[in-house]
Amino acid sequence: MAELSKEEKKALMKKWKAAQNKKYILSKTKIQKLFCYLEAQLEHTPCNHTLRYTEQWLKDNLPREKVCGVIAEIKEMGGYCDCEVLMNCYEKYDIN
Repeated sequence: MAELSKEEKKALMKKWKAAQNKKYILSKTKIQKLFCYLEAQLEHTPCNHTLRYTEQWLKDNLPREKVCGVIAEIKEMGGYCDCEVLMNCYEKYDIN
């Protein structure tokens, strides 16, 4: 594997620092509630490879103007369906 140039290392460090300071639309409390809701729903019904439960929870718990932004944020993290929201977004939201 090739060694990274100084510029490439700087770019990666800048990207990492930006991710550390990322401000999310949802508060930690709301993120935790969304994850609990998804876990409960997926326990009884398998994922159908859509964001059906995520979208429903967001519509029920957020102002309408924030829903699209949260969905875009979730997709940016790799959450393209309900089970991926749980698997790919959990650590990125860093709710521990």
